[in-house]
Amino acid sequence: MSYRLSKMVVMAAAGAIFSAGPWARANLLTGPGGSGVIAGQSSLIGTYDFTDTFTGTADGGQANRPYVPAVQTAPTYLVEHTFANPPQNFQTGGSPAGVASFSIASDTQGQIPANPVYPGSSGAGSATGFTQTGGGSLDYGLAYGLRTRYIVQVDAITSDDRIDITSAPSTGNIFQANSVTVFFRAAGGLDLYNGTTDTAVAGFNTGLTGPGQWHNYAVLFDQDNKKLQIYVDEQNKGSIDLTTFAGGLYQNYSNAAVTVGSGNAAYNRTWTDNFQVGAVPEPGSLAALSVAGALLFGRRRHCI
Repeated sequence: MSYRLSKMVVMAAAGAIFSAGPWARANLLTGPGGSGVIAGQSSLIGTYDFTDTFTGTADGGQANRPYVPAVQTAPTYLVEHTFANPPQNFQTGGSPAGVASFSIASDTQGQIPANPVYPGSSGAGSATGFTQTGGGSLDYGLAYGLRTRYIVQVDAITSDDRIDITSAPSTGNIFQANSVTVFFRAAGGLDLYNGTTDTAVAGFNTGLTGPGQWHNYAVLFDQDNKKLQIYVDEQNKGSIDLTTFAGGLYQNYSNAAVTVGSGNAAYNRTWTDNFQVGAVPEPGSLAALSVAGALLFGRRRHCI
């Protein structure tokens, strides 16, 4: 299913605030195919709500995650770590209950020849599993509603159109009222989308320079202060004041579900890894979190 948009671009700089932040790449790992952040080792998240490394069964992951290039049954999509929250599945809009539109592949197993050519390891666990979607675009997510200030983070191979991170009333698609989606454009631009209107953030530069490499993407959704904070590769790229940006068009959105995904133009594959959601760290806790995350999750992932 293609989610490529015929968009109305409204170039709107008002309300965008760009600022360097204190958090910078504490746990970013790099391989020949790009960079990523192991789920559970983010320097941006202090308290985790959900994580998934998408480890294949053959590499020690949960059952029902074979390296088979086809959409699987619901047990494949059971979220790996829920941190005492109720169990749930990833979901793609329009798919059967509890099913997301991806299979599990790795650097060496389960891949289908594709455009783009797979670039190689992210260094952050792609050797032991990631999501693969045929036919182009992908959206998948889970029910949330736990906090009003929360970070959604994911590794993805940059699309030739965009990587998406969404907060919305329901899971698995970006075309909803009362939603906000951040579009990370391949050439470094940034857009916001609310299910009907796509607004480019004039002057915003994420540092991306083109498609086809692994990067880590994150958005801090701050409903309390009506702001978004944007990160690429754990670097703070700036914030957007939703009360003034585009006349406040994007300031009211639901936290009931969070979704990640992509939109493709000529590309026919989407690859993602290391989905993680949670709260920002308390001041002064970043170093301790880095050490604790490495101890807790180090057995699962290996830098390549």
